[in-house]
Amino acid sequence: MGKQRSTATNIAPRSSTTAKFRAVRRPPAVSEPSTTPSATTFHLLVTRETSTADKIHVIRHGVKARLVDEMVRYLDVPKHVVFSILHTPESTAHRLIRDNRALDPATSERVVRIADVTRLAEEIFGGREAGARWLKTPNLALADATPLSMLDTEPGAAEVRRVLSSIDYGGTV
Repeated sequence: MGKQRSTATNIAPRSSTTAKFRAVRRPPAVSEPSTTPSATTFHLLVTRETSTADKIHVIRHGVKARLVDEMVRYLDVPKHVVFSILHTPESTAHRLIRDNRALDPATSERVVRIADVTRLAEEIFGGREAGARWLKTPNLALADATPLSMLDTEPGAAEVRRVLSSIDYGGTV
């Protein structure tokens, strides 16, 4: 399998005699997966490692609001739980879903964060069902909050990642 090149800007020297740099844009490799908001599903975000550049693209352009329905099914939680984590009023979410519109960047970032932590939980607990069950179970290390409820903020997600890391390495939390 060939080495994939990043679509990110790379730095190249201007000349051999100067220490100044200029940006050089390199085209993506042919085999590099493309993640576009219209092609993104929650399942793909969870099951496939996504490059930082692709995550930024998805967040900036917004994921389709119908992803909320996919999250509800994937995590097996009521819609109001997902709306709460996304900080999205139910009426707004339903309107965006009905009109097949994208979520705003802040909400899209929460979706990507939830997918990343869900993937981590699935890897550590050995599967989708066990990972989702752990995310929905109150955790003493999180002051009896569910890990899923902590994913509405980056500091909360960092704490959930810390707990998962501790579990993965066999430590106590």
